[in-house]
This record gives sequence, C-alpha cells and structure tokens, in this order.
Amino acid sequence: MHRSQKSSFLLFVTSSLLLACCCSGCRNTGSLISGDLPPIIHRPDAAAAAPAAEVFAVGDNLELFVKEDATLNNTYPVREGGYIVIPRAGRIPVAGLSRARAESQVKEALQRTQLTEATVLVERTSKKALLSAAPGASTAVPKIMVYITGAVPRAGTHFIPLSESGRPLGVYEALLITGGLNRLAQDQRVEIMRADSSGRRHRAVINLKQVRDGTADDPPVGDGDIIHVPEKVFGF
Repeated sequence: MHRSQKSSFLLFVTSSLLLACCCSGCRNTGSLISGDLPPIIHRPDAAAAAPAAEVFAVGDNLELFVKEDATLNNTYPVREGGYIVIPRAGRIPVAGLSRARAESQVKEALQRTQLTEATVLVERTSKKALLSAAPGASTAVPKIMVYITGAVPRAGTHFIPLSESGRPLGVYEALLITGGLNRLAQDQRVEIMRADSSGRRHRAVINLKQVRDGTADDPPVGDGDIIHVPEKVFGF
C-alpha cells in the first residue's frame, strides 16, 4: 500500500472510532478512574436486616462489659445524636445497630484508642419509647452506615436509608442525602474505601461529574464505606 494511502486509511479508522464513541455518549467507560472495589458485603446482623425491636435507638440505656478493663463497665445512654460516650474513646454511634454490630463498633473504638485487644458485651437495660413516632409508623427502616469526609458540609458518620426496593444507593445519592458537596469540592476525583471479607480496605477513585451529567452510572455504596471528597487545589 502506498504511504499516502496507508495514512488516509489510518485516519479513516481513527475518525470512525472517535465518531462511534461520541455517538454512544461514552457511557461504557463508567465513572471509575482508578482502583478496584470488592463486592458489597451484606451483613445479616446490620440494621438493614434487623427488626426495629432488635436494634438500639435514641433513649436506650446500654450496659457495657469490657473483659480487659473493668473501669469501662457502666451503663451508657444512647444520646440524641445516636451515639454513646465512653471515656477516652469519645462518641461511638450505635443507634440503628443490632447488638452484634454495636459490640463490633465499641470494640473497634476501644482498640483504636486505648486497648490492644477488647472483648466487649453490650446489653440493653431499658428501652425508651419514641413518642414522636407517628401511630402505626414502622421504625424498621433499612439503613446502611457510611463515613463521609472532606469537602462536604456534614462530615462524619451517617445512617442512610435504602430505597423502598432495597437496592443499594449510589455514591452520588448518598452525598445528596447527607448534605451534598461544598463549593470547592473536587467532584471528579471522589475517593471510596471499602473493606473486603478479611477487613482489608481497598480504594477507588470515581468521577461524580460524569454521574451528575448522566454519562455514567452511580456506583453503589455499601455498609461501612468511607467516602472522601477532596478540595480543589487553590479553588480551581
């Protein structure tokens, strides 16, 4: 093939590929920029599956037993923010969690702040009825717990209700429910961290701008995920 003919053929092939991508909207690329997240782990003991009578709520009194440090053994009220306060460990969210999940939360907090190993038991000694609940309304709303940090107006732990069909919410949906993004948020490089079955966390970076623009699907968020929204450099 003559050189000029070969160049024309390559130019034709390249143009055709670009045109095909533009016509399809490039939706197949998805919002994932880098990383690979493990599948969402469905926790049968989490609030999403536990009846309302089996999960802790604001107003409950919880008795804590710690084998390794008896000074922590006490009764702790679940406060309005949905957490208990343990000396030197701080606020530990427990509202909406089953006993097993709450014990895991307390254990992680104690081992992170003051104990090498913690054997934890949590028992409810009294339950306060929520008088503000509407008559006949169900309190067993399926929820997942996520941690949101960075350029957001409401950083911290959030209990996010699932959809009525029980499908996982997307990362963008979770951020909207918890207050959205700040003005300087870098929405094109949002970080997601998720633990696998062994507890090891994996990290991925996604482009939420594509999700908002409708050119990519909203990746699902799982119970225990960490969502970090970085700030734009120098506001640009």
